Amino acid sequence: MDTTGTITSFSSAPMTRFSIGGDSYGVQDASTSYSLTNPDPQTLRFEVKQGDYAWYDSSSVDRSEVSGVNNIPGGTPIALNYQFMVEANGANGSFTNTADGWFIVGQMHNDDWSSGVGTSPPFAIQLVGNHLQIVARYVQPGQDPSNGAGNVQMLTLWTDPNPIQTGVYNNIQIQADVSNTGGGYLKVSINGTQVVNYSGPLGYGQATNWEYGIYRSSAPETVAVDYRNMTLLTGAAATSTQPTTPTQPTTPTTPTTPNVAPTVTQASASPGTGTEHVGDVVTLTLTLSETVTVTGTPTLSLNDGASATYVGGSGTNTLTFQTKVASTDTNTSALAITGVNLANGASIKDSGGLAANLSGAVKTFSGLQISNTPIMPTQPTTPTTPTTPTTPSTPTVTTPVLSVADSSLWVAGRGGHVDLGTTLSTTDPNDKISLNIKGLPKYETITTGDGTTFRGGDITLSSAQVASGLTLTSYYRGNAHPVATLTLTASATDPVTGAVTSATPQTITVTDPRPSATSGSTANQGHGLHHHLGSGSSTLAATVPQTTSLANYDTAKGSHASHSFALLNQYLAGGSGRVDGGQIAAAISNGTAWMQNSFLTKPHH
Repeated sequence: MDTTGTITSFSSAPMTRFSIGGDSYGVQDASTSYSLTNPDPQTLRFEVKQGDYAWYDSSSVDRSEVSGVNNIPGGTPIALNYQFMVEANGANGSFTNTADGWFIVGQMHNDDWSSGVGTSPPFAIQLVGNHLQIVARYVQPGQDPSNGAGNVQMLTLWTDPNPIQTGVYNNIQIQADVSNTGGGYLKVSINGTQVVNYSGPLGYGQATNWEYGIYRSSAPETVAVDYRNMTLLTGAAATSTQPTTPTQPTTPTTPTTPNVAPTVTQASASPGTGTEHVGDVVTLTLTLSETVTVTGTPTLSLNDGASATYVGGSGTNTLTFQTKVASTDTNTSALAITGVNLANGASIKDSGGLAANLSGAVKTFSGLQISNTPIMPTQPTTPTTPTTPTTPSTPTVTTPVLSVADSSLWVAGRGGHVDLGTTLSTTDPNDKISLNIKGLPKYETITTGDGTTFRGGDITLSSAQVASGLTLTSYYRGNAHPVATLTLTASATDPVTGAVTSATPQTITVTDPRPSATSGSTANQGHGLHHHLGSGSSTLAATVPQTTSLANYDTAKGSHASHSFALLNQYLAGGSGRVDGGQIAAAISNGTAWMQNSFLTKPHH
């Protein structure tokens, strides 16, 4: 029973012991020069940096503590008094704490040897950010107190609304009876003001021991705390001890029913068994004791070296996380959640703003294996290759068909035009077909049926534009006799694979004849007739002479008009110079059939 708080036989080496007021305490630290010091006979100073942990810890925690050697049986009254101070570690004398799991600065530790399982402290004083907080835990008699069992009830009994002051000692007075079978209670006063007055189940039905110091989830900042004048009374001596100042605040600060922080009641995985390979997705679900609000993006640490990222559930009591198996993951025979990470300001809180106790999320899923190798294709039990291929490996594209009505065209300059006479077709309605035309001279254009005009030596037209009709127009104004060769290539593109195939290119020769001595309009018309009626070897010359009677005058009149243009075309094509164009026109206008026929049968070469 410690009544003086005087420190004797001090040692800072791990697994050694020293005394506080006659009570023996064991050292649990990282064995550095700063982990645990004894500035004076009444004071202990604890300091941790990231990576400082005891011999039995993992690297995910930082610890520098001393633990009471003698356990206090359950149902025993306890009176604990000490002064506590945090040292500044931030700018302008402030205190910084970014530990996202827990930061305990005094705990009543359970006798885990008797429980047979690791547990969280039945009650503790801790820091949430830079605010002091007091929490308590219990299970019903006979229940498993391990965090993974989901039986632990956690009570957040008080959170200081004001940030803790650095460099200032706080008077801590604790009265407790750790019992979950009746008679349990916890009363805490800070600086003379009672902040906790709880009566109800406390602990796990086992003995306990008090621990001073720092125990936190690993964080980057260095922290140091000091304790002095530490006394601990038990039994009747504890019940007779009264605080030196009133413990009741001027207004009640504790509700009749404590605001209990949400806890994880179940952790599950989908799929729950089997082997997951690279690329497979595993969904992990945490069920909590009440509705919570999630901010930021919490993650779950996994034993395969990966993490599961929060995907949804805020506003409910079920939070969902997912992880995708990668080749960098570690093979494991049983996937496990090893912790919850609340980085970059992430939080999981209830409607009252209390942070959830996430210790229950830690769980191993027996039978759910992780393999970092891709799944191999299933081999067929019978041959799957037919004797002859039945399906091409990739979709095919069909060669389109390009039809050219006339591969040799004549067109007059100065605005003359002629139909290109091209069509496109395909037997595959899914293919996208087009026509490419190369070699169009500067003085010629191609116009589609919708009035769109194209120029240039390399143009591409859609099947719809070709189908609308293509007209070639010549604007040649010189005195030469230019000949242009147009190269036409039809192509088809498969819309799925992008594969392209082209038909054999075809050519069209376009000749702009030398301008005649007649007017531009007459030459243009004459040449148009020549194009439609044929070349110099016109069949008109072999036409049997016809006689037109008076009875057939109307019919003959139209026939004479047609013959007039044919004769003019013959004349222009022959270019003999022995017949006057005016005489031909006059003869035709007189309707003398023998004269027409005689001219048509007369050689012009």
